[in-house]
Amino acid sequence: MANFIEYFSGGSGAKHWQASRSRLETYRAMIEQVFDQEGLPRELLWVGLVESGYNPLARSPKNAVGIWQFIPETAEAFGLRIEGPDERSDPAKSTRAAARYLKLLYARFGDWPLALAAYNAGERTVQEAVRKGQTTDFWRLADAGLLPRETQAYVPAVLAVQYLGEGRLGGLEVRTRDDSTHRTGKVVFATAGVSP
Repeated sequence: MANFIEYFSGGSGAKHWQASRSRLETYRAMIEQVFDQEGLPRELLWVGLVESGYNPLARSPKNAVGIWQFIPETAEAFGLRIEGPDERSDPAKSTRAAARYLKLLYARFGDWPLALAAYNAGERTVQEAVRKGQTTDFWRLADAGLLPRETQAYVPAVLAVQYLGEGRLGGLEVRTRDDSTHRTGKVVFATAGVSP
């Protein structure tokens, strides 16, 4: 996580951080309202910075689109149209879908780092890693190489931008990696229970 904090705060990612923060202000009130209505912690809005820099027109090489980078299958599963006007690019509709998806993932895994890993890599990938690793500790699964490399970096990146964006630590306790050592950090990220 420390490497991502350095990257976004003073490293080569600082310009991306500033541009993304500027775009966030256009959508922040709406995102917070949707997350409040869905019973999610507002701090999850930082997922959008890592996913797209809050660009509703962002498109990945895997055909993920919008602020929340929905692939077609997931978008349709959460009620977004991809034919005609692509609702993945609609900030309000895609935010509602993302909130419901994050809520479902948290209900399924009972842990925000694992829910975020599943948001990035897919539920089956994370379930298989948990089965093989016989643990629900994201950091142990990442250390064992049971999750894709992108996902091993994704969760610390989200936690880092959340820390930078909120300007404080506190709340949910998660283990974070700093090179080969483990540290315990507190990151505001979850309420005690979220149910679908």
